Amino acid sequence: MSEGDVLLLTVNDLTRYMKQYLFLLSILLLIVACKGKKTSLQDNEPVTVEEFIEFFPETPLPIRIADTTLVKKSTDSLQIGYKIFTQFIPDSLIQKDFGKGATPKIFPLGRTREEGKETYLLIKATTGAKRVAYLACFSKKNEFLQMLPLVKTGTDQYSSAYGVLDKKFQITTYYEKKRANNETSFKRNVYIFNSGANEFTLILTEPNEEIIENVINPIDTFPTKNKYSGDYVKDKKNFISVRDGRRATEPVVFVHFEKSDCRGELKGTARFVSATMAVFQESGNPCSLEFTFSNNRVVMKETGGCGTYRDIKCFFEGTYPKKKAKKK
Repeated sequence: MSEGDVLLLTVNDLTRYMKQYLFLLSILLLIVACKGKKTSLQDNEPVTVEEFIEFFPETPLPIRIADTTLVKKSTDSLQIGYKIFTQFIPDSLIQKDFGKGATPKIFPLGRTREEGKETYLLIKATTGAKRVAYLACFSKKNEFLQMLPLVKTGTDQYSSAYGVLDKKFQITTYYEKKRANNETSFKRNVYIFNSGANEFTLILTEPNEEIIENVINPIDTFPTKNKYSGDYVKDKKNFISVRDGRRATEPVVFVHFEKSDCRGELKGTARFVSATMAVFQESGNPCSLEFTFSNNRVVMKETGGCGTYRDIKCFFEGTYPKKKAKKK
């Protein structure tokens, strides 16, 4: 055997050994990967928050969850133990929909992450005929932030409902109801996650029915010709009405809000101090409010003590989306 043959044999052997090594390495990595990802989340197993989040299947945007999705039977092996679920997400958020002491079955629907920002989990909770899809938000450090119900069934008689998380990470909830006269009413809300305030902020609402009811609005019939005049509404008990005043720079405002056991109400004339900010303040009155307007919402902030207009445990504050004006 020549020296060249020995060298050729050595190279061939090395090539064969390298292929075997790479094959074994790939098998080892696969085993480690499979071992690292949980295939079930039962209550009797220790689970980290990373394992909890990874258990949800990665899903491309947009993600649409309809009421019909909730009705479909979920795979039992994917059920998340309720103790594990409440280890990472407060059960008080579930109890708002299912009642105190309820332990609904929990299933993962999807997972997505906004680059460099939050991770969103789509969750299905069921007990009997009642089903709710939630959108839970976790920080970059996998800390729980907030959770928002997207779709509910078994609680209200809606003809159709769905929730969407789109590619801009805007969240839409939509409910439609058929009335006895065959007319259709609907409610569409659009939210974004506001990391600064740690909340899902309502930025747009589109009801085609009057939702300011049961609260007497004393300026409801006033004109709304000026740019920022109109109704800014969270719901029928939380809204800001802005109407034309004697001057374009002096709008009339009426504010009503109710937060659990705390409420407030105020009516008066504000004055624009800039192109987008109006201030309510009366001589001899410590109460002061700022209203910062944009095309589709107003942000209210209490800058002076308004205790005579509200209960002691709450303030005049928050973001209110502008209600779409009815076509005449």
